[in-house]
This record gives sequence, C-alpha cells and structure tokens, in this order.
Amino acid sequence: MKPSRDLVLPAAAPTGPEAIRYTARPGLKALPESMTTMLGFGALGLFPVFVFLWAVWWPYPTTPTTWTFAIGATILIVGLSAAVFWLLFGRRPAQILNWLLAPFMRITVTDRRVLWTLPWRRRPLYEIAGERVRGGLLGDADRAGIGAAAIMLFPGDPAGDAHGLVHFDRLPDVAGFVDALVRLA
Repeated sequence: MKPSRDLVLPAAAPTGPEAIRYTARPGLKALPESMTTMLGFGALGLFPVFVFLWAVWWPYPTTPTTWTFAIGATILIVGLSAAVFWLLFGRRPAQILNWLLAPFMRITVTDRRVLWTLPWRRRPLYEIAGERVRGGLLGDADRAGIGAAAIMLFPGDPAGDAHGLVHFDRLPDVAGFVDALVRLA
C-alpha cells in the first residue's frame, strides 16, 4: 500500500520532514472481533425490548388509564434497558470511544514514530516514538495480505501490554507494516 499524499503530519522534530514508510486505514476491519460478538448479542437483547414496547402500545391507548399504563411501562422498559447498557459499558467509556473511532483511524509508520490519526483532527490521537520500538511481530495473513501484527516495545513501556506488545488484528499489508517497524527500530 502506497502512502497517501493527503496525510499531513505535524513535525516530530525540527530536523526536517518525515518519510512515511507505511500507512493504512483498515476501516471496519479495525473493529476487534469481540465487538462483532457484542453487537450481535446486543441486537438480540434489543429484540425483546421492542416486543415489550409493541405489546404496551398495541392496541393504541384510548383512555387515561391505558395512557398512564403505556407511558409508565415505556419509562420502566427504557430505564431498565439503560441500566443494563450502563452495567455493560458504563465503566469503560475510553474503550467504547476507541471502538467508535477505530473504523476512522489511520495507522502510519514514519522514519521517526508510529501514529494513529483521525481525518478530522490535525494532531495525532496516539503516538509512539521510534526510540521506544524494538521491532514488529508478523502474525497470520490471508491471500490479500490482511492479518495480525504487533509492535514490540521495550519492557515496562506504558503503551504495551504485559509482554510489551501493541496488537493489531486484520491490518492491511501486514508484512509492509512489520517491515516498516523493523526499519524504525
């Protein structure tokens, strides 16, 4: 994949422009596989809510008593649904925000750093300096070159997991990504 010419990067250092070695916008493929499962179960969970609301509002309320019941039952159903949603997702707002932003993110490896950028922001969302990168790990890839990879960071780096890795699933041109990381290290 060739680097995009419309990408504007802020200068990392005053020594001159950066050379882009890899860039990709995975799109919907950037969503974690667990997100698809969660969305599937969430959709199944919404079905009974709509059935309950349909049962409450059909037939259409015509008397003050049926109106009071319909409005009260709707408030109860929506309130319980919101409480379940809050129990599932309310304690992890940063993770939910990352899931919502993932399809729009562009991953770029330059000769100095690794960047995560969004089209509507001038500054990078995340950035890892080249001095922190030890290399890259290549995982399985399909025929189109879409696969798994990881950035290897030095032990104790706060951006990595317990093993010092930053994982990627379904990344386009995964071999080019790892090659750019190896040349960065």
